[in-house]
Amino acid sequence: MKILLALMAFGLSFFAHAGKFEPSLVVQTGQMRESDLIVRNITDLTSKKTCLTFYIRTSGTSPITHCYDAVSGFGANLNQVGHIKADDLVVRKLEDTKNGMFCLTAYVSTPGTSPAVDCYPNKQEFKDHMVESGHLREGDLDVRRIIDAGNMKTCLVAYITTKGTSPSLVCYDSPAGSKGGLYQSSYLKEGDLVVRKVLDTQSKKACLVTYVSTAGTSSHIYCYDE
Repeated sequence: MKILLALMAFGLSFFAHAGKFEPSLVVQTGQMRESDLIVRNITDLTSKKTCLTFYIRTSGTSPITHCYDAVSGFGANLNQVGHIKADDLVVRKLEDTKNGMFCLTAYVSTPGTSPAVDCYPNKQEFKDHMVESGHLREGDLDVRRIIDAGNMKTCLVAYITTKGTSPSLVCYDSPAGSKGGLYQSSYLKEGDLVVRKVLDTQSKKACLVTYVSTAGTSSHIYCYDE
């Protein structure tokens, strides 16, 4: 009798503490390789999200993941539709035809680099290719402006000329047919911290690029309306 009561008490205690079962199914639904860039498509089947994870085939690299809604079913269908190589910088434009998205990824061809990624919906007004349309070099900072005119997008890529660095990338809306330059308007150095204010007069944006003056540093870029 005592054994039976003990078993009943254990059962009641188990059910009292048991949490709700929440199934989760995360699977790889595709992969893509372009030279030293690897992209893996990861889908969370329970939340209808599909994610792209980017990394470089080099020692010391780190991955970066960007997720968005899976429009139809699950997974993605990726194609490279643009490629720019400028000095150490590599920029690749990928199109996900299944979910109507474009992704730009940028990295530098040095050991230990990691990619930067920004994705945006495919709203092409006309067929066009991405092009480099501006270059700024200030000290050890290199900034390049990439134009995706068909989607009315401008992207800035910033990186530091040092081993093991990783670039930063930001994309924003750009008015059609506008013109303007790319230049540094202000500079600050406090201790190891370097801050450079870069103006994109074509898109009427100001961007703060920050980094530290040590080997292996990476930049961070933040843009706002000027």
